[in-house]
Amino acid sequence: AARPRHAEEWVGAGEVRRAEGDDAGAREAYQQALAIEPGSADIEQRLAVPPPRKWRLDIGTEVSDLSNGLGDWTDSAAGLAYRLSPETTISGRTRVATRYGHTDVQVEGRIDQAFSPAFSAYALAAATPDADFLARYSIGAGASWQVVAPAKEFGPVSLNIDARYDDFANAGVISISPWVQGYILDGRLGLSARWVHAEDDIGTRADGYVLRADLAVTPHFNLFGGYADAPEISDGTLVPTRTVFGGLSWDVSDPLTLRASLAHEQRPTFDRSIFGLGLT
Repeated sequence: AARPRHAEEWVGAGEVRRAEGDDAGAREAYQQALAIEPGSADIEQRLAVPPPRKWRLDIGTEVSDLSNGLGDWTDSAAGLAYRLSPETTISGRTRVATRYGHTDVQVEGRIDQAFSPAFSAYALAAATPDADFLARYSIGAGASWQVVAPAKEFGPVSLNIDARYDDFANAGVISISPWVQGYILDGRLGLSARWVHAEDDIGTRADGYVLRADLAVTPHFNLFGGYADAPEISDGTLVPTRTVFGGLSWDVSDPLTLRASLAHEQRPTFDRSIFGLGLT
């Protein structure tokens, strides 16, 4: 109001409005700035940023081939998320899994909240009516704290934790998983290490780890791979499992990403090969 003919002030107002989630107000401010400084590449670049999408749809399916003539498992899920504000997202997810001729349908609700640019947390709850092998109900929570901001070659580095309780027909299982993730090579290579601790309600404990690498080959093509030696919760039982996994994601266009993955598990009683496809 004090300096209406200064483009810099209008750009600043646009930045504030965009940070508040008011994209229309931000564009109006940028247009005012561009009227004062026609042809400004900086202002035109801000105007070219697409409006933030409030909805996100994730669909995926996995088919597992079991050794020793045990047949196949399938596991499919569809999730829909809505961004209430730049800080808050709510989502719902439905999972349909089949094992040995039985089918379970699980529904899940989740809320994600960013308390600052460096700290965020989430909480979830899930239920499986008439469960045969999935948990009858589950509750979970987690948090992420960025302890090192991005630099030229290194960062960011974040400390994370996930916790969950699964109630099965024959057991209750608590799992806690702290992990660290960092980036190198100008943010193109991400490395993470996760410790997994699981314990059931009769005192059985199991520990393990997961190592993973994510590589941005191009701005639109990403690869990931890793190795895990960690307990798998299967029908309320802690099963020692070793897994090699990998996959890719491809941003076909601005709103569409395709994913594919492959994993091989070694369990005490059988091996499992998992093939996955999905899109966002």
